[in-house]
Amino acid sequence: MRSESTKLTEQGAVILGIVGDSRSAMAAYLEKDPLPFTMLIDEDRQVMKQFEVYNRLSWDAFRLAHPSAFLIDPEGKIRFSFVASNQFDWPRTQLLADELTRLRVGEDADVQPKDAS
Repeated sequence: MRSESTKLTEQGAVILGIVGDSRSAMAAYLEKDPLPFTMLIDEDRQVMKQFEVYNRLSWDAFRLAHPSAFLIDPEGKIRFSFVASNQFDWPRTQLLADELTRLRVGEDADVQPKDAS
């Protein structure tokens, strides 16, 4: 996502990452390896739980979120979601870019031209 984030931001998307880590750990990570988007801290995993992506314990994770991505419109409605079944499955940036395009085309189709007569 880092290297291809412009595929999303050029379409008007705002990217927010959510991490279940401490503020100090995230700050240290970002100091070494900055990201081109904002990261939000969810130390107590409440946001992960609300979005139903929290993975308390499995063979590939302990207290982590499943890799996931949500496209949320300006009114706060989830228009698309991707939630992986394991830690090795990640939402591809091109998939998200294609969904953004599809949603934008759908919005344009909802706008009916005014009758010129």
